[in-house]
Amino acid sequence: MKITTGTRSRATLATVAAAGAALLLLTSCASSETPAPEAGGAVAEGCTPLHEFPTIQEGVLTVAAMNAAPKFHALSDSGPFTGIDATLIPEFAAENCLEVKFKPMTGAAAQLDLREGKSDMFGGLILKTPERAEVFAQTEGSILYETLGITSAKENAYDTVDSLQGKRVGTLSGSYYVEPLKAAYGAGNVEEYQSDSNAFEDLKAGRIDAVAWQSIQGFNFTDRDDNYVTKILGDEAKYPELTVLLENNWPHTKGNTKMTEAIDDYYERAKADGTVARVLKENEINDEAAALYVDGR
Repeated sequence: MKITTGTRSRATLATVAAAGAALLLLTSCASSETPAPEAGGAVAEGCTPLHEFPTIQEGVLTVAAMNAAPKFHALSDSGPFTGIDATLIPEFAAENCLEVKFKPMTGAAAQLDLREGKSDMFGGLILKTPERAEVFAQTEGSILYETLGITSAKENAYDTVDSLQGKRVGTLSGSYYVEPLKAAYGAGNVEEYQSDSNAFEDLKAGRIDAVAWQSIQGFNFTDRDDNYVTKILGDEAKYPELTVLLENNWPHTKGNTKMTEAIDDYYERAKADGTVARVLKENEINDEAAALYVDGR
């Protein structure tokens, strides 16, 4: 993985809390010693949920998931499902005795699906924002940190916000970064895309100069193409909205406080017991990037 970071500093947002010295063994449907459950798998007979919260379909956790590897990826509506959230969300569901129903779609469509009450959760490592908090429930904690990544041709790599002034910049429609990018470069220089693959194809075709998006999405493409590189930016005081360290979570039905508590509890344990680090490694996230995603900077 190609990664460039600025000087490591304390996270702009809240840092991950230190894990306790000892972890309690929990009796539930899921176990770290058993294979990760798959979406759509049957709930174990006699399962005792760790938490109980309402869902739109009894016994089922319906997830509108942004289809963007390595965070979440599906070849079709029925799978197979791969990626970070394709592992973590079924594990969360299993310990609460719920079957997972994934509905792969674009990020914009997933937000609408959740807003209209057609799903319980918006999956695919979704950034927490004040705007989303007005519509969806968001967790107190987070599963991973994230920051802006700039993807561009290796021979002319961009490594600061100002280095892209006067250039054509692509980003994903509906993402946190759309408005800050337009403020930095002017709306006429920012091209919005419905899918990450379309954005990268336009970059390769020369129709845009760079793609500015979550760094983990950039790495997914540049790890497979030596002609392009993704760079993580350090803090830039001039552009705090673009270079701030953000938090990923699973937005869910507003007002479902029991579900919020259950997700927060899972996040705390999954980071403390090494589950998150394991899943990042399984998805070929290198150690330097994983350290940023888990611990911040």
